[in-house]
Amino acid sequence: MSLSRLSLSLLLLCLLLPATLSSADHFDNWLEVRSPNFIVISNSGEREARRIASQFEQIREVFHSAFPNLSTDLGKPIFIFALKNEDSLKSLLPSFWETKGHTHPAGLYVSREECDLVVVRTDIQGENPYEVIYHEYTHALLRLNFRQIPLWMNEGFAEYLGNTTIGDKQVQIGQIPRSHLEVLRSNKLIPIETLLQVDENSPYYNEQNRTSVFYAESWALVHYLQLDPDARNRKLLANFLAAWQASNDQIASAQQAFGDLKKFSQVMEAYARQDRFYYTQYKLTVHDDPKDYPSRSLPLAETQARRAIFFVYTQRPAEAKAALDAALAADPHSPVVHEALGYFAWYANQDTQTALDEFSKAIPQTPPNYLPYYMSAMLRSRSISSGPVVTESLAALDKVIQMNPHFAPAYAVASNLYSRDPKQYDNAIKMGKQAVQLDPANLNYAISYGFVLVNMGKTAAAKQVADAIEKAARAPDEKANLRELKSAISSRESYDAQAAAYAAQNSSRQLSVVTVSPGDSSTPGNPTSNPSSSSPTIQGSHEHTPDYILEGTIQKVDCAPGDASRLTLDWNKTPLKFRVHDVTKLKLTSLAPTNDSAVPACSDWKGRHVKITFRQVDGPDFVGVLLAIQFL
Repeated sequence: MSLSRLSLSLLLLCLLLPATLSSADHFDNWLEVRSPNFIVISNSGEREARRIASQFEQIREVFHSAFPNLSTDLGKPIFIFALKNEDSLKSLLPSFWETKGHTHPAGLYVSREECDLVVVRTDIQGENPYEVIYHEYTHALLRLNFRQIPLWMNEGFAEYLGNTTIGDKQVQIGQIPRSHLEVLRSNKLIPIETLLQVDENSPYYNEQNRTSVFYAESWALVHYLQLDPDARNRKLLANFLAAWQASNDQIASAQQAFGDLKKFSQVMEAYARQDRFYYTQYKLTVHDDPKDYPSRSLPLAETQARRAIFFVYTQRPAEAKAALDAALAADPHSPVVHEALGYFAWYANQDTQTALDEFSKAIPQTPPNYLPYYMSAMLRSRSISSGPVVTESLAALDKVIQMNPHFAPAYAVASNLYSRDPKQYDNAIKMGKQAVQLDPANLNYAISYGFVLVNMGKTAAAKQVADAIEKAARAPDEKANLRELKSAISSRESYDAQAAAYAAQNSSRQLSVVTVSPGDSSTPGNPTSNPSSSSPTIQGSHEHTPDYILEGTIQKVDCAPGDASRLTLDWNKTPLKFRVHDVTKLKLTSLAPTNDSAVPACSDWKGRHVKITFRQVDGPDFVGVLLAIQFL
């Protein structure tokens, strides 16, 4: 099952959050167990918490054994919420019980930028009670290693590894899911050419009567490529991947690797309908004793604070407020409580200053927590700022990277901040490249990195980045951001050509480059978008500060004469206020047909979509001086 279908668009932060405490479990003892790669929080008792931690360490080792050349370090915490029964699960995820007839899950896996969150019931019995969880964990590891992967392969491998049986001394991979066998034997299979081209919008992936066939057949194809002796000897999977990565054409790659696809379809149909299948066994190499994992009891204030954060990100502000009140009553000085207050201030109320104040009080946590540092820097990066603000934010990100050098979001935000200063472009490149390497599937990192290259005038390199993004972009926001990047590349190339011609004619006159600064587009709860669809254009020489161009909607304008006038731009959902020396002297243009009515009167500017040019000058109540407006 896909992550988006499982998560139901839940926007979850990276802390694992205890369940709502009903009257029945108010006196539960909540505890935390930390294994080398997972953090388990549970009300099921210490023995069960350690068992869950050990089992997930083993499934991680299974992936490493099956694919020794792939990375298994997600670079972010993985919190497993191990709940004792259905009532505890219901208290954490009430939305699944609020609609009559809604499926009641046995668990949930939600992957977010800052962390992954797992919810499981410890009282579930069966041969493989956590198949769905292993399935989604496989997705997370595949995303870590591949910027793009065909949907059939992504789901097929998740099904293949999800049906792993963990024993006391060994694991078995490739076991036959009975449900898949029934589907394969009772339904017409999808033609191989069609299967290869199924994407997130296909009816085979979204219509219930077709989805089961897609998952079953994808499992069968991966099972064949991984375990059939002839397929392994001919290295069909490796040959397909090599051809596909070179051409990005699945049909041509499949023809090259598998041969005639009609004949291959017949091979797969016979394979899928057979009675006996191979499976493989691995000896477990995880030798840690779960009894040695450190554990601690969770205080009531921390439990309530983490509940509050959970409710903020599941868009239940009333429950979040109630939990925060309880947390404050239990311990108003707890750093975790202040962290929760910071999330509530930002995500529920868009109150940046209160959020920053609360995150500053959340830093002295035990064990150390780098997220308050990151959240503070991320919030500051959403505004146009310079000087001490940027310096302070970069110092916070440096602490984050020291605590977790594999945490990609910190590098992405640092690249954003460095890119605002031409003197720091080298650092922007370094940080942007590191974010992309650590999380290749997050295309927003790659897009931001592309904007940094544009700002430096490295348009050839930016084009290579854009071409790679184009092959992987699927979501509408990713495609929209890619269009912005391509527009910036084109405009920068035009600028460079004009600047070269201008310099040849006026060698004694200097031109300044307008910086296109990509915004932070990776925060949960906010749309991903680049703040500017504009790119460098020829401007007059300004020797001391560069000019900037932003695109947005005029939120408010004061048409008073002289220096008293102000204009507020809604940029990427952030209000930016600009000073206007003289409204009557602003350079005003429009993309509408040229006539007297194309440029509206100042009183009619509110609500208009515009590009503005401004010179950055920090002031007590503004971020720059407005130079020009182009009405779109």
